[in-house]
Formats: sequence, C-alpha cells, structure tokens
Amino acid sequence: MSSPRVPKQQTLWDVLRVLAVERQYCEWASPYLAWLRRPLGVLALLGISSLLCGLFVAPHGFVVLAAITAVVAIGCVWPWIGIRGVTCQLRFAATRAEEGKPVEAELVITNRWPWPVWGLAVEGGFGEEADEAQQPAVAVARIGGWSRGYFNWTFTPAVRGRYPAVNPQLVTEFPFGLWKAKKDIEVLSRLIVWPARFQLPPLVLPSGSESWTGQTSECATGSVGHRTTVREYRFGDSMRQIHWAKTALYDKLVSYEREGQAVTEARIALDTHPSLHRGRGPQSSVEWSIRIAASICDVLLRQGVTVVIESHADQFHSQRKGNNPTTVLDWFALLNTADVPSGRRAGLAVASNGAATLMIHITTDRSPRVTGDSIVIVVDRPTHADDDAGKLSRGWIELSQETDIPTQVRHGWQQGLRGRRYAV
Repeated sequence: MSSPRVPKQQTLWDVLRVLAVERQYCEWASPYLAWLRRPLGVLALLGISSLLCGLFVAPHGFVVLAAITAVVAIGCVWPWIGIRGVTCQLRFAATRAEEGKPVEAELVITNRWPWPVWGLAVEGGFGEEADEAQQPAVAVARIGGWSRGYFNWTFTPAVRGRYPAVNPQLVTEFPFGLWKAKKDIEVLSRLIVWPARFQLPPLVLPSGSESWTGQTSECATGSVGHRTTVREYRFGDSMRQIHWAKTALYDKLVSYEREGQAVTEARIALDTHPSLHRGRGPQSSVEWSIRIAASICDVLLRQGVTVVIESHADQFHSQRKGNNPTTVLDWFALLNTADVPSGRRAGLAVASNGAATLMIHITTDRSPRVTGDSIVIVVDRPTHADDDAGKLSRGWIELSQETDIPTQVRHGWQQGLRGRRYAV
C-alpha cells in the first residue's frame, strides 16, 4: 500500500526569494533604476560609496576606489581598443531560402592588431529584438594577431523577410563585460526568406500544351480545350476550326465549338491590417495568412493562372505565366504588414473581373467585410466563437491554430471549389 502524497512545504528561503526577487516593489521607479541592473552601474555605485567612506570614515576607502576605477577603466578601454583593429564581412551561401530551412553563412574576421582579440559576437538583424538582446547570432572565442579567420555557421530563419533585417554589428565585452564595444559588419550578400508553403490539390487540368492558361471547362466556350459541338462561322475564326463536312452539308461555313478557359485569373484579397490579427512572430495569424496565400499562389501560377493579390500595404499582379513563382514569393517575403498606408481600412473586398475569375479572401474572424461569392479562408478563428448570422456561407474554410493548419487548408480547399463553374 503506497503512502499518501505529502504536499511540498515552502521553506523560508522560498518565501524570501518570492518577496525579494519575484515580487516587484515601487514599479514606478523601475525605469529610473534600470542602470543598477548593469555591472557598470553597480560599480559606479560602489565607487561613490568607497569615495564617501574615504572622505568621512577611513582613508582605506580610497584604495577600494582606486581598484574599482582600474577595473572600470580596463573593462571599457580594452574592448574599445580591440574592436578598432578588427573588420568583419558577412555573406550567405544562397540568395533565397524558406522559413525553417537552414542556410549556410560565412563570417570573415580580419585582425590588424599584433595581439589577439577575444570574445567577439555578432548581434542584430537575425531575429526579434527581444531575442537579439539575449542570444547573439554567432560567437567567436579568439582571433589571433595579424590574422584572418573564416567561420561558417548554419542560420535557420524563423520567419519570412530579408536578412539581416538591420545592419548587424560585431561586439565584444572582453574582459569584464562592463561595456560593449560595437562595429558595423559589411554585408556582402543578403538573404530573402520566402514564407513556408505546403502542397495543395491543383485545379484539374486536361492534358494539352503548356500555352493553355487556366483550367478548361465544358461549361465555358472558347478556343482551347476539346471540341464540344459546332456553330455558325464567326468572322475571325481560323480555317483550322472549320467543320468541312458540316459546311458541305449546309452549304455555309460551320466552325467547331471548343472549350473555353474556366479560370483565367485569380484575385486574392489578403487582409494584413494589424487590427485584424492576433499574436506576433512566426505563429501569428498574419504570418499564417501569408503562408496560406503563398501556397495558393504557388499552385495557381504553376498551372498558368494569372494571379492578382491585394493587401493593405501593396498589390501584386503576375506579369507572365509559367511555373516559376519566384517573383510572387519575393513579394510575399518583403511584404510589410506593420506600416499601413493612410486611407486604408480594415477589411478588403474581392472584385471580380468576369465569370472566369477565381476569387479568394483570406482574413480573420475580426474582418468587418465579407464577400459571398468568393472562397473565404478565416485564419485563427476561435473554436468557441459563435457563428454570426448571415456570415457563414458555402465556400468558407475556417482554421484554428489549435490544430494543424496545413491539414485544415488541404481538407477545405477542394470543398471550397465544389459546386463552382470552374471546378471539375
């Protein structure tokens, strides 16, 4: 028989730690006392105390003051001199990468001093500000005198964008970590990081030449696809379209009727207004919206569909057709979602240019405007949220970050295309 579990009792040390460390007193004074959290501020306070002790208590305080002054002088002058004789260059092995995929980077450090330089690190431009203050991108223990060192490391970008985002700096705090000497790094090549994509089921295309644009359908007439029926000759029809047997039977020109383009253009409204999204960083709703839009554009561009994307910050229109989505992925990578131009409101509307236009609206449950004739993808919709009357309609794909988002998008992609004229 097992003995009953005894609850853990707090010791006196645990209580004192909570009262002295974890609990804040006089929060209004924290900004004014921030300098005391740094080693240089603590030494300055000790120096003042030792000076007062030397003046009013005993002359031994001046000895302590001299020692503190020497430590501060060495801790500030040494890094300043060391960083002046060092130059640094940074380059990436590739010009483009994808979120979560490692990329090789090379750091070249040249030391012009005859003595070694210790404790070098690269800070800035490789992550969020909160992370950069705690963890440098790469650290180097020592560079020998009159030498050049080559250092390779693997950088894994967590979110899309251009790296380094800001100009990185080579820093050193050796030997005491009292003061940080900085010097700008020369960036020889920058890295464009695409948003992460996932495979989606393509629009079903019949076999044919690569010159076809979009998806052919028996419901639409045109000059591509299979022959469906015959009709009277129209001015401008090619002679290859003439049905000569019917022409001889009716004694007038009769042409073939062929399938038309079911999807010639896809218009995507991407809501990137900050008021519509939750969270920050790689798992925010705005970043997932961009990943979903990039995945949809990838599958459509590879099928020759012209893509038009509109966000609150910019607009993109594919100029040429083909299977190279580099241009649109670069646009997604550099899309600024923080600064919203004046005059833009939260919520976008998708305007159709014709019957052969596939309309997609990627937004969140905070969007005040929803179109009823487009495929609406709602990102980060809470599972406990009530469905608003009149909002939910056929073609909606609701996503929750509590489960796998790519799987949810794949499951709802074909369902959103069902029942539409351009779907097979």
